[in-house]
Amino acid sequence: MAYDEISRTLTVSEANSLIKGVLDESFYQIVVKGEISGFRPSPSGHAYFDLKDMNAALPSVVFKSSLYSMPRFQNGDMVVATGRISLYEKTGKISFIITRLTKAGDGELAALIEKRKQYYQSLGWFDPQYKKPIPKEIRTLGVVTSATGAVFHDILDVTRRRAPGLDIVLFPCAVQGEGAEVTIASRIRQANNFDNVDLLIVGRGGGSQEDLSPFSTDEVIIAIKESHIPIISAVGHEVDWALSDYVADVRAGTPSIAAEMATAEIFKRRESLSSVFSTLSFLMKNKIMEAKERIPSTIILSSLVKERIHEARTRLPKSESLASLLERKIQDGEYRVAMAQNEIYQSIKDKVKESEIKLNGLKAALSISLVPQVKESKILLKSLYKEMKTALSHKVDTDTQLLSARKREIEALSPLSVLKRGYSLVTDEKGRVVRDKNQVKEGERLNIRVENGTIRTIVQKENI
Repeated sequence: MAYDEISRTLTVSEANSLIKGVLDESFYQIVVKGEISGFRPSPSGHAYFDLKDMNAALPSVVFKSSLYSMPRFQNGDMVVATGRISLYEKTGKISFIITRLTKAGDGELAALIEKRKQYYQSLGWFDPQYKKPIPKEIRTLGVVTSATGAVFHDILDVTRRRAPGLDIVLFPCAVQGEGAEVTIASRIRQANNFDNVDLLIVGRGGGSQEDLSPFSTDEVIIAIKESHIPIISAVGHEVDWALSDYVADVRAGTPSIAAEMATAEIFKRRESLSSVFSTLSFLMKNKIMEAKERIPSTIILSSLVKERIHEARTRLPKSESLASLLERKIQDGEYRVAMAQNEIYQSIKDKVKESEIKLNGLKAALSISLVPQVKESKILLKSLYKEMKTALSHKVDTDTQLLSARKREIEALSPLSVLKRGYSLVTDEKGRVVRDKNQVKEGERLNIRVENGTIRTIVQKENI
């Protein structure tokens, strides 16, 4: 029923019902862009807030059933909301009931990234056949990320635990914000100028789509594609994807996973060597224990010999000749026992010595394998020191030239330079410059400053 068709006075309920009908019919779907303010979730699961701009605010609500399909938002977020305008008849309050919401710019950014993805995909840059494998022998790992974030520390923690001898070179860059893509691409190319970098991790921690967007730019995509060093892309968390993940040789869900991938072969070899060492130690201990168990106790041997002597004496007649013969037999038996003990001990000693030689050989092999890595590290440090020294020397020379130029400028502006050209500077006794003859009186003392000194004079009447 239209308002102009009503000829009677309306109740408040009727008026609100009429307004609601008009709003529901006229504003059943609109799109509004604004900033979220006064966000207040309710115990029922609905979300209430205002959409505002510089001049106005619009009360808004997102029902619980619609929240699950929306990104997380908070106060201060710029959003684009789709919904309808309605009126709650009981209170007469107008609300914008939102059914779909995206952060302002996310939709446009996502569309741009998708368009860029399709373009590079059409060039074949994402094809697996062009991917470079992760090298099995890695001496130096390069990392392109922020120097102040947690990503580099996470990578260091993993590599120190799994491959403590691996060299790590950080190529620091900005990972978000304006111009970040330029520094990322520049660091990737700089890493490619280092001959000893075997593998490169490019990445950052989690963030919004806008935060991760530098890793989906043309600059970064091209730099990764042109890299002759294999690259692992580790941008954000497991659910985050950037175009660098597609064009890189390998994609890792997180920077820590990337570090595990880079050290997989080294960790495998260390585990294998540790297993061999443990097995060798176990076998050596078992051999020694078995040898010890085969050696009769000295006390048992002594008791056995005494028992045999006693038995022999009881069976033999008591005669000095038989006693002498028996004594010789006993001595022969004791000698054979002693010799047998010496042979057993010598056999054990030889086994232990052989095991020690094998162990020393393993230690020497390990030491030799570490020498090249230490040597290469020293060469790298020496090269970096030389570059730093050259850069510092150049900086000192540049600053010295600049200082000399500034000095010449200051000397050119100095009053003393003017005095050298034949001019003089007149001051009274208080040091004030005399610019007008009316500043001085007869008999007053003046100082005249010339190039090579000061002339003192007294004002005379005819001079005024």
